[in-house]
Amino acid sequence: MNAYADEAEHRRPRRIVWFVGAAVLLALFAWLFDVLVQPAPPRSVAISTGPADGVYHAFAQRYRAHLARYGVDLVLKPSNGSVENLERLRARRDGVQVALVQGGLANSAEAPGIMTLGGLFYEPVWVFTRGEESLSTMSELRGKRIAVGAPGSGARALATRLLKASDIDEGNALLDASGGLQAAEKLESGALDAAVFVNAAEAPAVQRLLRAKGIRLVSAARADAYVRQLPFLQKVVLPTGALDLARNVPAQEKVLLAATANLLAADDLHPVIVDLLVEAARKVHGAGTLLNAPGEFPALRDREFPASADAERIYRGEYSFLRKYVPFWLAVWVQRFAFFAIPVIVIGIPLIRYVPAIYQWGTRRRIYRWYGELKFLEAALRREAGDPAHYRERLDEIEERVNALSVPLAFSADYYTLRTHIALVRGLIDRRLARVQNKKRS
Repeated sequence: MNAYADEAEHRRPRRIVWFVGAAVLLALFAWLFDVLVQPAPPRSVAISTGPADGVYHAFAQRYRAHLARYGVDLVLKPSNGSVENLERLRARRDGVQVALVQGGLANSAEAPGIMTLGGLFYEPVWVFTRGEESLSTMSELRGKRIAVGAPGSGARALATRLLKASDIDEGNALLDASGGLQAAEKLESGALDAAVFVNAAEAPAVQRLLRAKGIRLVSAARADAYVRQLPFLQKVVLPTGALDLARNVPAQEKVLLAATANLLAADDLHPVIVDLLVEAARKVHGAGTLLNAPGEFPALRDREFPASADAERIYRGEYSFLRKYVPFWLAVWVQRFAFFAIPVIVIGIPLIRYVPAIYQWGTRRRIYRWYGELKFLEAALRREAGDPAHYRERLDEIEERVNALSVPLAFSADYYTLRTHIALVRGLIDRRLARVQNKKRS
């Protein structure tokens, strides 16, 4: 029992070493997985959209339908508009990782941690007035009651900026904080003299006022000057009858200023979600509108924010081979496995070659470690140093521990060779003891 107890004592440190080694390997495996493999794409992503009755929200609903085909839930977060959308994305508030934002509101220095997935469409600046009087410049709105959009909206931010460039502010005009259909109703009823919208042509308020009696769309006579001062703006032309050929809307060609609506995202957004969003934007906006040709949008045109590297790859047409031929989620998991498996194979196969050698070394070490003790005893006996009776006690302890060793069958030869050598040393001790006892008798 003592021999087995001693052997158990010796096994305990080995078990600790094996457990520690296994823990280190598991930690290394987890680290490699984290470093070499991208996490699985999220099943849910939040996008800040703007007012629920606005065109941003309508487009986001179409994005959501596309992502739903691939098992991703695009959660729509209505807001007051682009300013709030940008602030939500900048602060990652309400879990927002994607936002529709009007161009010209900020840049990467003012809002770090944001990347662009592309411009989506032109958002013209629509200036509507009441009555028969035709205005040629925005400066003529001084002293008027003007709807400039709700607080937090991109329309308000750009409208007030354009009015200020024409020396119009709250000191010389009444700037009404209404937008959308509410502003259209006020303008039609006479509660307002003018309304400024920054929106796509499909916006309900714009469509309503273009056809309303007594309401005029102002042409931007100094569009080139505004574009020079505000480079994020574009000059676009709305041809006669472009909105409604039968009713000839508009009745005359109109020159408009336009910002660009952008799809912005957190710079750590998963690449797979980037792929899906760009694909959705291409399906929704790629056909062209009254103000842009087919294929013109989406595009990486505005550089207020750095472009997503994954979006750039898609715009260059570099789609994943797997995405073309296998289901979406299977392609994702195959790609993740490949990213992990290749380094593991490259590193692991050479390491596996050393596993048998390490195993053999570990097993033989349990046997050979006793040869040092035997060599010491043999050397002491040959020098006739010390008490041979003490050496025999020590040899008995060694033999007990060796007898208790559990050795694989493949190493039996080494094991029995050790026991033979123990017997050899025991013979030397017995002869030494016999000589000592003979001297004492004589």
